[in-house]
Parts: sequence; C-alpha cells; structure tokens
Amino acid sequence: CCACYHIIALAFPSIIIATMNADECMETIKLTSRGGDSFELPYAAARLAHVVRDANDENDDGDIDSPEDVEILKVNSPCLEKVVEFLKHYHEEALTEIKTPLEDNTFEGNVKQEWYQNFLKGIDQPMLFDLVTAANFMAIQPLLDLTCLKVSCQLMGK
Repeated sequence: CCACYHIIALAFPSIIIATMNADECMETIKLTSRGGDSFELPYAAARLAHVVRDANDENDDGDIDSPEDVEILKVNSPCLEKVVEFLKHYHEEALTEIKTPLEDNTFEGNVKQEWYQNFLKGIDQPMLFDLVTAANFMAIQPLLDLTCLKVSCQLMGK
C-alpha cells in the first residue's frame, strides 16, 4: 500500500490516473507511549489502528494533508514497541483471517503464518494481556484477534 504505484480512480465518464509522489509514499508517524518513548513507522502501516486514523481526521477516502504524531498514553513502552512491530509487519504481510469456528485446538493449528506464530512466542502472560488491551484500545482488529486466540488456546491448555 505504501509502495509508489498508480492509483486508478474511476470518475464518470473518464478514468483519472493520479501518481503518488515519493513524499506521500514515505510519510511516517510517531506513536508515543505512556512512558514517553516514541516509535516511528510508516503512516500507511499505522493507520490500521483506528485510533491513529481518528486522531488524524481522515476523510472517507483515507486522505489527510500530513499525518500527525499520536500519543498512546494508555499503552506502556514495551507493549507499544510490540504493537508497532506488528503494524509494520502486517503492512507487508497481512495476517490471514482466523476462521471461526476454529480449525484446530492449538494456536499454531489456527495461525499458519510463521511470523505471526513467532510474534507471540515466548512473551509472558502480563505482556500478552497488555497486548490484548492495547489492541482493543487502539482498535487494531487483527492484533486483537491474534492475541485473543493465543489467550484462548492457553486457557484450553494447548
């Protein structure tokens, strides 16, 4: 989505082609945690979080003049760092939808992509719950789905 490419917009009765310039492709934003640490990422990746879109007053087409940095004061620094890691990767490789009812009783059986399996591997329980809370607060549905699945699988003992 952030790569420079031609956007084809249909406008009756003709087709209008607009080209994104390099500046638009490289726009970044900083998310600042409760602890005051800032994490920079492409705006195109950050906008998966509805809280970022809302703070930047996007119009219906997703257009903004220039993205503004956003304070995420309900999320601590280590957790926001993981959220940013997720957003950056999701922008490059979206998480395959987690089907319900679940296909398997294990996390790995439901999440086929290795990066997403490894993303939550080895994190402790408090961080997992912080990620669930952050995903919910920031309205990042794919991260919320992934972390809730992990919690569910842990509760089932799998």
